[in-house]
Amino acid sequence: MTLVYHFGSPISPVPAECLTKPALPLKLFIVPKKYRPKIRFPRDEGAHPAFLTEWWYGHFSLVDPQGGEYGAMVAYFNVGLKILMVYELETERFHHFISSSALHHTEGCLDLHWHRDNLLRTDPKLFSYSLKSYGKDVSVNLSLESDKPPLLGCGDGLIEWSGGRAYYYSFTRMKAKGTIEISDRVIDVQGVGWMDHQWMTYLGKGGWDWFAIQLDNDKELVFWHIVNTDESIKSKDLTVMFADHSIYHTQDFTLERMDYWISPKTGREYGLLWRVRQESLGLNLVIRAVCAQQEIMLFESLSIPVFPFWEGRTSVSGHLEGEAVSGKGYAEQVRLPL
Repeated sequence: MTLVYHFGSPISPVPAECLTKPALPLKLFIVPKKYRPKIRFPRDEGAHPAFLTEWWYGHFSLVDPQGGEYGAMVAYFNVGLKILMVYELETERFHHFISSSALHHTEGCLDLHWHRDNLLRTDPKLFSYSLKSYGKDVSVNLSLESDKPPLLGCGDGLIEWSGGRAYYYSFTRMKAKGTIEISDRVIDVQGVGWMDHQWMTYLGKGGWDWFAIQLDNDKELVFWHIVNTDESIKSKDLTVMFADHSIYHTQDFTLERMDYWISPKTGREYGLLWRVRQESLGLNLVIRAVCAQQEIMLFESLSIPVFPFWEGRTSVSGHLEGEAVSGKGYAEQVRLPL
């Protein structure tokens, strides 16, 4: 199945306060009725307490005034779990902080609080946000503004995930500016980010390999394989957002893992080099992890089984629509506990 469609522009301004009545849906064109969006803004930026699992993710590629490069990731889960990661590309130093506490959230608008942390919308007329996240010896403080409208997963915001249907949208290219702190060093940074929000009733079994790509020609891709416990592919999906905000969506693509790394801590095998192809787009990209050691350990300090997964920066090169392209990306490799 392949869909091509275009967002209406501009999206109508919304009030600063949380909505008390349903918001109007985003307008789509050249889309069959059944693919009209199931996600509405700003209402669905907030929490969905009726769903068992929900998360808000941010990935950021940042640079300091001297040209030093950093990767950062912040994630909040409705169960009260927080992950904060900063990666120094030059020295290949990987800092991450994981903790659990009550996550205070609001329905109807984005307003998350976790101790001193917060993630909230700052402008009722723009997709602008503030992110402040603090951990031991590391912190992130960024102002964010999306250059593009939100990308709805699979065209209408409803996707097939490991446990069945899930709601999903992304901001594929966000201007990021602020500071990061590493071991008492406060560093001015700016760059680009990618933010995800997903919620579902059941997480399920198996796992996924997820990829987001920001090409230098203002095009973005997001694609994934959902896998069963035996590593067979359960479902897959690929979406491209072009510079003019038009969208191409398909399930007809191939993703090949070409190299891997085995974690000395856990013995887990993680991909490091991949190739993604899609014939009708002339898509042929090679994706490389910027560093092997980007494994994150959940529950390491608790008396329950450790849950390891891989999350980190990638570099991208290849061809799209007959043109040579390059860019940066993010990858996540998760295998859920049995």
